[in-house]
Amino acid sequence: MASTEIQQSLGKQKLLAIVCMVIGISALHLVVPHVFEKGHIVARELYFLPIILSGFWFGLRGAVITALSITAFYLTYATFHWRGFTPGDLDRLLEIGLFNIVAVTTGFLQDRQKARARERLESIKALAGTVAHEMNSPLFVAMGNLELLQDDFDRNSEPYREMDGIKNNLNELKILIQKISQLEDVVIKDYYGTSKIVDLDSVDVHSGTAPHFSKQTQGD
Repeated sequence: MASTEIQQSLGKQKLLAIVCMVIGISALHLVVPHVFEKGHIVARELYFLPIILSGFWFGLRGAVITALSITAFYLTYATFHWRGFTPGDLDRLLEIGLFNIVAVTTGFLQDRQKARARERLESIKALAGTVAHEMNSPLFVAMGNLELLQDDFDRNSEPYREMDGIKNNLNELKILIQKISQLEDVVIKDYYGTSKIVDLDSVDVHSGTAPHFSKQTQGD
């Protein structure tokens, strides 16, 4: 839940940044006198920044919306300063087309990369679910047999206490299996500086902690 809220907040901040950049760059065109042609060329090239960022942050849909918004403003600007199809007019029209080409290309490539990442994540989650399922069966058998074996010993005996320690370790293994089965995102961390492993500590186990398998003996 907290991760989702953070992502939503970050998404809003990114959207606000794109809107501010588009408005700010457009304001430059309005503030800078038209006779300063180089200033307008620089401002026009700055439009690529929000377009590319939209593609990386929001994919094809976000990049196209940003490019169309810029196109609507800059086409209006070009129309008001039309000089009868001069080289400058043609340059502005070609730049508008380039805005949209860059938007479609960047957004498409980013969407394809995200789709591949989702496919890899789904494969990892499926493998994790399979491993957790296969580990659960022998774990339940081991816990059940251990509890039956404990019934043959007094609670204060050394074997009983040693089996309690084994039971606690198996309960920790049960929690680990639950984390594996509930893996939603892959967070990588360093493992002794030589390799990388999945950070299972970042996984919240649903419905509280894992169930404890101990039971009361007849002497309780």
